[in-house]
Amino acid sequence: MKYYKKAKEIMDMDVTEFIGSVSEREIENAMKSLSVIFPESYKAFLIDFGGGDAGGEIIFGITNNEEDDVVITTQMERSQGLPENLVIIGFWNDTLICLDTGKMNNEECPVVEVNDDYSETEMIVDTFGKFLYEYIDEE
Repeated sequence: MKYYKKAKEIMDMDVTEFIGSVSEREIENAMKSLSVIFPESYKAFLIDFGGGDAGGEIIFGITNNEEDDVVITTQMERSQGLPENLVIIGFWNDTLICLDTGKMNNEECPVVEVNDDYSETEMIVDTFGKFLYEYIDEE
């Protein structure tokens, strides 16, 4: 969570466009719909921001919008073969960015890139908080 807190501190709210906070009940419903547990740093992001544009790239959240809703997009891709342990949090530079909830460790999981046929993943960073921090820090 330390990286998530750092990301929050350095986030330039003038270049972000988030939908706004979602409730813990909405998060519980999303996790139930996907049969996963979100990492703590992603839950904190959802509670604080809900999802949206983080300065140029969209981070999927609970939006009820088919283009950037974590549940809707993950379920659509699962119907095409996306493994059950992956949860889509973005589509950056024609690459799916996912939480790998099958590799939870201390209430966190890695963020991975997934290839077109879902057969390979490559770890980007070991937590969502670090993913957000590194992205915000580069901007």
